[in-house]
Amino acid sequence: MTQQSARTEETNIEAELDRLTYSAYLLTLNRGLALSVVLTALDWSLDKPIANSDLQRRTVELSLRQLQHQSGVDGDSECPSCEAVLYDDSGVANSKRFSSSEEDISSNPILSLDAGSRIAFVLHHVLGYNIEESSLLANLDEKGFRAQLRSAYVQLASCQLWRFDAHPNEVLGQSALV
Repeated sequence: MTQQSARTEETNIEAELDRLTYSAYLLTLNRGLALSVVLTALDWSLDKPIANSDLQRRTVELSLRQLQHQSGVDGDSECPSCEAVLYDDSGVANSKRFSSSEEDISSNPILSLDAGSRIAFVLHHVLGYNIEESSLLANLDEKGFRAQLRSAYVQLASCQLWRFDAHPNEVLGQSALV
């Protein structure tokens, strides 16, 4: 392997780790937990060869399971494989993965959505799962999942209206006001 191809592969791996970590962050809104989930999913993947889509799905499953665990809504507490052994490293939240991706609600309106709506929106529109698969991952029936998705649309639309009312020049651009 040449030095250039090794750098390209390393860059691809870094990009994939960033994508997985950011996906977990959008679901959990917790930087440390997001990185911990990705590291746990990577450990899981070492046991058997898997495709990137399987690693993404495992990251999503672990993220959602941790959210359920934190809210006290564990689905199947009898299943030992459902409990993720997450990394507990105080330096995880200060990782370089998040130092370059600091953002707040004003720069990403997805972060302002309530938890159920955010999860539905991220699963379907950001990660690309279809409605049936998304509802299974979110542990909702399809009707409930669609309701969460509609709620996300309403919240995002009202966020855009608020931004327009508060800062019409930013939303429309200077040329639209001339």
